Amino acid sequence: MLQTIHDKAKGWVAYTIVGLIAIPFALFGINQYFEGGGKLVAATVNGEEVSVQAVQNTLLELKQQFGGQLPPGMDDSVLKNSALESVVNQTLLQQKIREGGYRASNQEVQEAIAQIPAFQKDGKFDLETYKNFLKMQRRDEAGFEFQVRDDLSQQQLRGAVLDTAFLPKAEAEQYQALRNQQRELEVFTLKAADFQSQVKVSDEQIAQYYEQNKASFMTEEKVQLAYLEIKRDALASAVTVDDNTLKNWFEDNADQYIKPEEYVTSHILVSVSDPAKDAAAKQKIDTLYADLQAGKRTFEDIARTDSDDKPSAEKGGLIGSVVAGEWGAEFEKAVFALKAGETSAPVKTEAGYEIIKVTEIKPAIQKTFEEVRADVSADYRKEQADKAFTEKAETLGRLAYEQDGDLAPAAKELGLSVQQTDWVTRASGQGIAGNEKVRTAAFDADVQAGKNSDLLELEDGHAAVIRTVNKEAATQKPLDAVREEIRTSLLATEARKLTAQKGEELLKKLVETQAWSAITASALGSEAAVEKLGLVGRTDNKLMPEVASQAFAMNHPQAGKTTWASVALGNGDYALIALKSVKPGDTKLDAGANSIYNQTVGQRELGAMLQGLRESAEIVLHPENL
Repeated sequence: MLQTIHDKAKGWVAYTIVGLIAIPFALFGINQYFEGGGKLVAATVNGEEVSVQAVQNTLLELKQQFGGQLPPGMDDSVLKNSALESVVNQTLLQQKIREGGYRASNQEVQEAIAQIPAFQKDGKFDLETYKNFLKMQRRDEAGFEFQVRDDLSQQQLRGAVLDTAFLPKAEAEQYQALRNQQRELEVFTLKAADFQSQVKVSDEQIAQYYEQNKASFMTEEKVQLAYLEIKRDALASAVTVDDNTLKNWFEDNADQYIKPEEYVTSHILVSVSDPAKDAAAKQKIDTLYADLQAGKRTFEDIARTDSDDKPSAEKGGLIGSVVAGEWGAEFEKAVFALKAGETSAPVKTEAGYEIIKVTEIKPAIQKTFEEVRADVSADYRKEQADKAFTEKAETLGRLAYEQDGDLAPAAKELGLSVQQTDWVTRASGQGIAGNEKVRTAAFDADVQAGKNSDLLELEDGHAAVIRTVNKEAATQKPLDAVREEIRTSLLATEARKLTAQKGEELLKKLVETQAWSAITASALGSEAAVEKLGLVGRTDNKLMPEVASQAFAMNHPQAGKTTWASVALGNGDYALIALKSVKPGDTKLDAGANSIYNQTVGQRELGAMLQGLRESAEIVLHPENL
């Protein structure tokens, strides 16, 4: 085990790591995530074998992103290929990491683990929670820390590419000019709804569509689940207490019930919000301190007139009681270095420059058992419930694995009742099945085959194991049940086609006449319905995305003429666009825009590096093993 974990580590990297491990934790247990589940090989990459289990884990992550239901046009084979390609890419990156000597330090691994919310109590890393969590998942600490190190090392490689990418100034200015360009636009929209009455759909068309798209008209596959669950809150309420137990616990944990030492503090603050103004702030605080030392002005007078902390300034600089751990580190360091009645010289703190005065030090006071009996009772119950939850969850997970065809043995040993859900689909469920982790596990192949699931940690302090007790396969809906649904869909499709046809005819007349009067002449609407938008930018909210994309792809209009174009909208409507003029964009680069351009280049270079690795690698895929 790494020897030190920092209490207050914070940052983005924890969320990256949590995203990488959360789904495999929930669905397989961390041991399977690292150790694999069999000897089948999904691919070999430069002689290194890629396990089927690794691809299956990634496949489950992808399915989770789609909420358990694949988008139209994507079948399971497409998703499997995507998962396989993703794991191959990860393997190539890991090989590049080893070749380049990238390696996260022990300190970086410590800080990353400390940031993972699952390992924290009250916002701070808790070693016991960390150990219990890994124990529950049947995984050793060294293996987990190895994976964290791998993930961080990959970030180093990515950073080496992303952080060194840049775009030459001339090209960046060209991009900036295009980004800031404005176009004078006018838009007329043909509404698909206006053509709905002009289209018809026959029963033959409906029947034909039904036959060609039967897979789209299936009932949802559904299951009923039996489950055992453990809730920490329920365990806490079941803990019995008496005064002797609480008093003994209080004596062992008395340091938790001490009213801390308090420093009654006042200050004079010259804030520094802009680093460029640091020197001026330092000069001002030194001048104020000189006046104080010379006796020209009192501390309270300076605070009232010159301190940037206005609430305390009104009270002569009085902040009140300062307790360790509640303020910035630099401020606390300066305060606790003073004795009662002392005033500091100017010090640099998190807020700026300060002169600090301590008027009184109130010593720490040990609270009595009687004063904190209610808190002691709550804390004792929580501690006992935490232990019981960890033990019971570990036992539940073990027994569910050992007796994987039945929940009764685990229920008997733990004193739990086997409960049952109503019907559950991949997309919805009631009660415990309202949790997406439960629904995902419910349709796992092993659970569908009658086995118990792995232990599912649904949220902090709530764990469960499920099994399938009833299944209802997806069935074909009869034509009569979906006839009107198909009719509505076909009418909308035909209306869209007719709208686009009329739009194309109108576009030709607009190009010929160079005037919106062609609308009236075509009997397709009124010229008054044309939206004259004036100058608009690429991201202007006046424009629908399809219109914006088409408008900024149009050729610049020639002198005295208008450029015309059209585009079908996602809702079935059809837009005719007139481009009247183009206003060049400002080429001036700000730091934000330059950063965006460099990041974009960095992402492209990262993609090019990966493509280069693939082209030079020896890769053999075995999709038949998935």
